[in-house]
Amino acid sequence: MYNSYIFDLYGTLIDIHTDEEDPMVWERLSYHFLYSGYSLDPNVLKDQYRKEVTRQISTPLIECEFPELDIQLIFKNIVAELGYNPEENWLDETVRWFRLLSIRSLKLYDGVKETLSTLKDRNKKIYLLSNGQTAFVEAEMRILGITDFFDGIAISSNPGICKPDPLFYTYLADTFNVDLTSAIMIGNDATTDIAGANRMGMDACYYHSNCSPETETVDCKHQIWDGDFRRILELG
Repeated sequence: MYNSYIFDLYGTLIDIHTDEEDPMVWERLSYHFLYSGYSLDPNVLKDQYRKEVTRQISTPLIECEFPELDIQLIFKNIVAELGYNPEENWLDETVRWFRLLSIRSLKLYDGVKETLSTLKDRNKKIYLLSNGQTAFVEAEMRILGITDFFDGIAISSNPGICKPDPLFYTYLADTFNVDLTSAIMIGNDATTDIAGANRMGMDACYYHSNCSPETETVDCKHQIWDGDFRRILELG
């Protein structure tokens, strides 16, 4: 019997597709920079972004096994190289533009709202443990109407740690007083969601979706391979 259900977001609840490699993303983002007085060639902007990603991963702000990126800081450092100190509001707007330009589709998987609602009716606690940026996650959950189902939302950009790092699971437990011994982790990625739960000694349910990475084996107690999200209600 599980008292708490911990969900991954992207590829588990939300069917999302993005394309950050599309040259048009960087061309249009460079116009956003130019409108603010920051002149950068699209290819240079993309190259500097990639370099900042590599730098952040190699020198994380917090000591952990799997650090998370801070996209706001990436854009702040890019502009700082031009000799400017961008305002917080501009950084927020830039992060939103970057996401909007790269997103190609965004929707809930069939049965998500029905399943979450039924779990709430059964007096289960529902938590989110998501790798991602707060600016993306909060907006997209609100757009799709699922925010209010959750008793606690943990997003990796806040602590600077991402799955499968056990520290991220501990962060969720400490922040929202979650008893992990009576919880189950539900996710679509065997190398992050499931591996992280296994390292914490938690039960897990693998949900295979169209966003799941290719994998030959999955090591967890429960597995859903037919895409029927409502089967999560059979877990107990």
